Amino acid sequence: MKVFIKIIIFSVIFLSLNTFASPKNTLFINDINWPPFFFQNIEKDNIDRNDIGLGKEIISHCLSQNDFQFQYKNLPIKRTHLNMQSGELDISIYSYKKERESYVIYGSEPIFFSNYGFASKQRDNIEIDKLEDIKQYQIGHLAGLAHTKELMKIIEDKITLNQVTIGYNIDSMLKQLIAEPQRFQIIANSMETLLWRAKQLNIENSIKIHDFILKRKAYYVAVSKTSKHIQNPKEFLSQIDTCIKALKLSGEYNNISQKYGL
Repeated sequence: MKVFIKIIIFSVIFLSLNTFASPKNTLFINDINWPPFFFQNIEKDNIDRNDIGLGKEIISHCLSQNDFQFQYKNLPIKRTHLNMQSGELDISIYSYKKERESYVIYGSEPIFFSNYGFASKQRDNIEIDKLEDIKQYQIGHLAGLAHTKELMKIIEDKITLNQVTIGYNIDSMLKQLIAEPQRFQIIANSMETLLWRAKQLNIENSIKIHDFILKRKAYYVAVSKTSKHIQNPKEFLSQIDTCIKALKLSGEYNNISQKYGL
């Protein structure tokens, strides 16, 4: 009888440890062109092949450390949102937006922070000290990029006036920004991304990254509520959060960040 009870107890413990995500399942994660946080394979021509981006490196480490199998899927921003809603993607890295709570569960430990701001052509001598300063210019808008409500309102108003150029690739938009003639004078994005890509494209001397910070955003690991492979997202995220905290406490997180100039 005692042996039987022990078997039941061990079975319950084993099952409880594997209900939140089975290591046998492959977890699918969005892979976007978002340097220096995420590098897709096609974006690694000018960097060390071992450098995959800060966010990608951290989440890969924490999943591998906990014996999870995973695969990155190259998707545009809008498709990422749709696949997180449908559960075709299990994991994404998201800033917090209340409306996303309808289809994702957020972790609690930021995987990284990003400053959100603007870039212009150096020779235009544009000054931006507040958000209202951009209203007089043509704006370049990367499709699917999450803006603040205030900036989105400006963009929507300008779309009706045909004062917005919509693009789908940060590199092509930076090149359009400094082209002759220009299609727009201002582009909004992560300041870290703008600086990184300008350097990689050897146009950093032609681009001005403005000091004005519109918003500092924290980004978190998020799990789709309709994930087919993660049965208990809260337990899964707790494990990932613990791993991120451990990397920060050990100093390893800082070492990884420095590789990407962060």
